[in-house]
Parts: sequence; structure tokens; C-alpha cells
Amino acid sequence: MSVQLSQDLRSFLEAIIPDTMDMLLEAYSKPLPDSFRVNTLKIDPENCLKLLQEEGLTVRKIPFTVDGFYAEPEGLLTVSLWHMLGYVYAQGPVSILVTELLDVEPGHWVLDLCAAPGSKTTHIAAKLCGEGVIVANDVSRTRIKALSSNMQRCGVVNGVLTLADGRRFGYRHREMFDRVMIDAPCTSLGIGSKDWSVLRNWTTHSSIRLSRLQTSLLFSGYMALKPGGVLIYSTCTFHPIENEAVVNNLLEKFEEAEVLPITLNGLEYDSGFDEWGGRIFSPEVRKTVRIWPFQSGAEGFYIAKIRKPG
Repeated sequence: MSVQLSQDLRSFLEAIIPDTMDMLLEAYSKPLPDSFRVNTLKIDPENCLKLLQEEGLTVRKIPFTVDGFYAEPEGLLTVSLWHMLGYVYAQGPVSILVTELLDVEPGHWVLDLCAAPGSKTTHIAAKLCGEGVIVANDVSRTRIKALSSNMQRCGVVNGVLTLADGRRFGYRHREMFDRVMIDAPCTSLGIGSKDWSVLRNWTTHSSIRLSRLQTSLLFSGYMALKPGGVLIYSTCTFHPIENEAVVNNLLEKFEEAEVLPITLNGLEYDSGFDEWGGRIFSPEVRKTVRIWPFQSGAEGFYIAKIRKPG
């Protein structure tokens, strides 16, 4: 069965990646690899990998991450005892990379603005090593239950759960955090192989609608950031309206904001666009990165790293 795209999506992809669209469709036709990171709050990597191998898993390092591993055979990791005990956390390779780019250190105060179900929250907590604070926020009562469960399973003791509208958070808690993670709600085109209905139903309007929310979340997260602090804005989708345009909106409102260059070792990626649909973006937006599924062998992502001077 071939991957089916909405006419809107086909037209968009033909415009944005005319030479590599076939590679994207091939990537969509394959399942995402099983991957994970060791939860160092509970066990050190060496001992954990031995336990997994005793369970019959073959493990190999994800070359473009510090903390990530692939696991084979497919489906065995998430039913293992060690996953249920929180020794490992099943997470996509590029999702692991996104958290690593935040440069979290023990003692930091960190805000995860759109935290559920907790992949990046629990990774941040492991980077904190029990020092500092991770504030995990989400707007959904349903999703926050999964977030709470994952934090407990992974042994996060220095975490605070908040149920709040992320668009308002930064106005109430200004310049409070050393690091802010915004893995924003998006149209999820980067993980279309998980659910082809995303590809069949996508419209340009869906990206435009979400762009307003994403801009509000980014403004809020930036306001919550301390001077000298660093923020990651990421989505698992491709449209510049949800990505470069959102970052450009921030640069227009907060002229002092700095886009930091991102260097990825062992992974191909594209630089951010400097214009789309007749709109010219700040040259700083070129420092952001877009990772396609055919480059990562897994998810597609857009990542921007932003610093508040001071």
C-alpha cells in the first residue's frame, strides 16, 4: 500500500523539496526505528545495556546523539521489564537530540512548556542529576496524567507539574528559568510514518492555524527565560509557517534575541529558509535547522536555539 498525500501536501512538498520528494515518500513507507535512552537517574548505561542484552535485545549507539541507542528486534524494548521499571525510556532519535541541544546542567531551573507525555522532561531531569528544578507544564488534563506517570516511573524527584495555558506562563513567571524547552504542538508531518492519516488530511490552513499558537508559546517561553538563558523551539513538522516564520515573529518582537548556530555531528540537515511565500525572514533564521526523515532515518524535526542576552 503506497503512502497517500492530500493535494495540499503534495503541492507543498513539490515546492519545498522537488528533488528529494521521492526519498521522503520512501521514508514515510517505513516504520520508525525502535530507539531509547538509558535513564541515568536509576542506572548507569553500561549496566543497563548488559541487562537489555540478557533480555535478547541487540543495542547499538545512535551516532548523532550522546544518550541514544537503537534496539532490535522491533517491539521487544517496550515490553521489557527494564522499560516498565523506568531504566530505559523509549524515545525517537531526533527527539533525544533536541534535548541534548538545550545544554542543561545540574542546578539549572528548567521549564518544559509543552511537556506531556514527558520524553524531554524526563531527559532534562536526568541531565539535572537531582540538582535544580524541572517545571513540567501542559494544558491538557488528560495528557498531564501520562506526564505524571512517566515522571514517577523514571524517578524524577526535583520536578514540579503545572497545568496551565503555556501562552500565559511567561507573563506570570518572568525571567525565572535558565533553560526553556518548547516542543510545540504542530501538524506532525515529520512523523507521518506513524500515522498516514496525518498525510492524507493535512491542509495549509492547519499549519496557519497552529502558527498562531506556536508564536504565542514562543513569546511566552522567551519571557520566562532569564537573561543569559537559552531556549529550544522545536516541532516535528516541515512547513516554514510553523517554523521559520514563528522564529522570525520572535525576532521582530524581541529585537535583542539571539539565534545560536546549531552544529550536528553525524547527521545531515538543512539550514532554515530565509524566505517563504513572499515573506523575507531575518538572516538569523538561517541558523536554525530542518531535519528530514530520509536524513535521520527516523523522525523529521525543525530546531531553533535562542539566547536571551544579559
